[in-house]
Amino acid sequence: MVRIHFSAMCVGCTFLGMASLATIVGLWTVQLLPSTGTPAEPWNEHRLPDTLVPDYYNITLWPRLQPNIHGLFVFTGNSSVVFKCLRETDLILIHANKLNLTSTDGYVAKLFALGISVAPSIQKTWMQETTQYLVIQLKGKLKAGELYELYTEFVGELADDLAGFYRSEYEENGEKKIVATSQMHPTHARKTFPCFDEPAMRAVFYITLIHDRGTVALSNGMEIADTVLDGQPVTVTTFEPTKNMSSYLLALVVSDYTNVTSANDTLIRIWARKKAIEDGHGDYALNITGPILKFFENYYSVPYPLSKSDQIALPDFYFGAMENWGLVTYRETNLLYDPVISSNANKERTATIIAHELAHMWFGNLVTLKWWNEVWLNEGFASYVSYLGADFAEPSWNVKDLIILKDVHRAFAVDALASSHPLSSKEEDIIKPEQITEQFDTVSYSKGASVLRMLSDFLTEPVFVQGLNTYLNTFAYQNTVGEDLWNHLQTAVDKTGTVLPLSVKEIMDRWVLQMGFPVVIINTTTGQVSQMHFLLDPESSLQRLSPFKQLETNGTGSVIPVINRAQIVDDAFNLARAKIIPVTLALKTTKYLSKERDYMPWQSALNNLDYFYLMFTQTEVYEFLQNYTRKQVTPLFEHFKTITEDWSHVPTGHTDQYNQVNAIRFACSTGVDECQNLTTSWYRQWMDQTNHNPIHPNLRSTVYCSAIASGGADEWDFGWLMFKNAIGIEADKLMSALACAKDTKLLERYLGYTLDASMIRKQDASSVIVYIASNPDGQTLAWDFVRRNWVYMFTEYGVGSFNFASLISGITKTFSTESELEQVRIFYTYTVNTVTS
Repeated sequence: MVRIHFSAMCVGCTFLGMASLATIVGLWTVQLLPSTGTPAEPWNEHRLPDTLVPDYYNITLWPRLQPNIHGLFVFTGNSSVVFKCLRETDLILIHANKLNLTSTDGYVAKLFALGISVAPSIQKTWMQETTQYLVIQLKGKLKAGELYELYTEFVGELADDLAGFYRSEYEENGEKKIVATSQMHPTHARKTFPCFDEPAMRAVFYITLIHDRGTVALSNGMEIADTVLDGQPVTVTTFEPTKNMSSYLLALVVSDYTNVTSANDTLIRIWARKKAIEDGHGDYALNITGPILKFFENYYSVPYPLSKSDQIALPDFYFGAMENWGLVTYRETNLLYDPVISSNANKERTATIIAHELAHMWFGNLVTLKWWNEVWLNEGFASYVSYLGADFAEPSWNVKDLIILKDVHRAFAVDALASSHPLSSKEEDIIKPEQITEQFDTVSYSKGASVLRMLSDFLTEPVFVQGLNTYLNTFAYQNTVGEDLWNHLQTAVDKTGTVLPLSVKEIMDRWVLQMGFPVVIINTTTGQVSQMHFLLDPESSLQRLSPFKQLETNGTGSVIPVINRAQIVDDAFNLARAKIIPVTLALKTTKYLSKERDYMPWQSALNNLDYFYLMFTQTEVYEFLQNYTRKQVTPLFEHFKTITEDWSHVPTGHTDQYNQVNAIRFACSTGVDECQNLTTSWYRQWMDQTNHNPIHPNLRSTVYCSAIASGGADEWDFGWLMFKNAIGIEADKLMSALACAKDTKLLERYLGYTLDASMIRKQDASSVIVYIASNPDGQTLAWDFVRRNWVYMFTEYGVGSFNFASLISGITKTFSTESELEQVRIFYTYTVNTVTS
């Protein structure tokens, strides 16, 4: 019996105007790369052969935090990897990228046998740059079952490229400070030391860091000894060996940071700049980490496997955070919480991201995916249970419901495109580093979370967690494929007597191995139920492998729950965009909004109305849309003015605070005079007294944007000055608001800053460009800027700093005409020809 879940998996939406445009964007990064043709030799393959497997590494690294005589920051190091030979071979392939390997006796490596046999002599060594290998050809064969040790010495650049072992910079009390930190995920460990850099190549890591006295060294394991190096003003820190883990989970940091600590069952340390810790910005993260760890220990029924949990806030970090086992790295804005300047949204983001990363300590680290074609198993799962962990830490927020807006609707947005892709890809289709990086997308995170939420719902949570428990215990310190999880969930189903129409694998394969989701059609006359693949472009020629199963009903009675009110609005707009129902019918679902006070329906409506604003900004429809939205939002604006006693405080409810922001944002953007006067006066008060900001942290992003949009050069210059003097969360708010300017000269200046790392950090450059493109006055400027500077951006910034597919989709999201589509086609051809030539 098929049950229908109208609120969870019926229809979806997208932020791109044309499916054909989305298809081009979806292929962007992969197609930028040159084809290597059919490999003739093993070193031309992007996958390691199955002849060798690492046992453990012994690595010593010395990052120099001052430039050398050539002005370069470098690190030196040596590495020994002990590996086992599984099948006889006369070839060693080990990943190495952008390392200057030291040559001894004409070779860049030394090989030793650890068993009874003698190691064969080295015949030839070289670097295969296209596949990022150190290739070692031997005069004889390694013997199956024997252990060998490979030793290398090397120098690498401690660059500011946000990948591998890299450099982050910040100013404190007028002094420039350097942090040596790392991002090994997904394929950057090879940029730090030669290694078998694939997730299934688990090993134990013995780490030693040499660093300047007065600095602190951190890694995955606990520090066990600090010694001195004769004749050198340095400290040598050794760490306890890691658990058996993948190379991408290794973490290294050298800084002059300090920490706040909690030592109950597990040592918890929050590391950040000294002033941030002194000002208490790490306290919130410290206070919730213990409860979240305890929640996951109970949820998984598996103890936390490490001796400590370090979390560190970094000034320069491309991703939001990284789940390195025992040393989690974060952007500063995602770990630090300042009660004075942080909004409730910032606080929620800190809680959910910490929960996401800590969830990985088990699901992803203890048990790891076999290959990157199933990234969603790591990221979708952590995204789903992050809501559960955050809900445990902050039960009054009711954060679990927000998965609908933040992940389910977001998944619909992408999965309704003809350019979407299945959650699981074929292993042989994901082999190059750039292809691997592109797997970390909305489908893997948001659709993965949505599908797992659905799975937990129809199995029931007790059955779901029972299957997880046996899965984690069975495969601890091993690598798995998706089918392993389905098998353990099926065992839990069988043990509990749960009745399903099909096996767990049969149900989930239809959601995982094929893209998309269904629209369910009910004939109210005959009662007949049917489904079809929902696509925003109904003319797309895609074939569905098999019908979806396990759709559920949700709720009874005449009162529509808040989640369902949000879903009805979202469904209606997307059915209209797919030309299944008239647009006028979709708009009718928003007529009641003048009486709606809950956040979720409003946010759902505004998300969809945002799309119409994108499409109609330059048309005669725009004024009618403005008038309609202003009429609907004015009662909400007045409501919050009343309950906050003329804006003297913020509402008490978590989502009410979000909806207050919505009320002000849309009242100002649709031309409610009282709103515009309010935001301008607050901003002007701040300009008059720069040491006192009267704007509540919740409202700052919206107020800054509104005031800069309605102001001129003075308002923009003040915002820029405040941005340059701000750090963390406040800097992020100002950075996005500066893109709201109407003056194209200001926007052109701001675009230029994105190519100067002293003005805009590399990690933020693509975000600034997309912010400007989201401004109707900046869209053309941003598009022209990217086309003009594409080769420079691709060459200088690379995939460590930019996700180029996301950049292009962000810039072109307002495109809706054949002329604009043709521009994208021409640019696509140009980029492929220029970058790959």
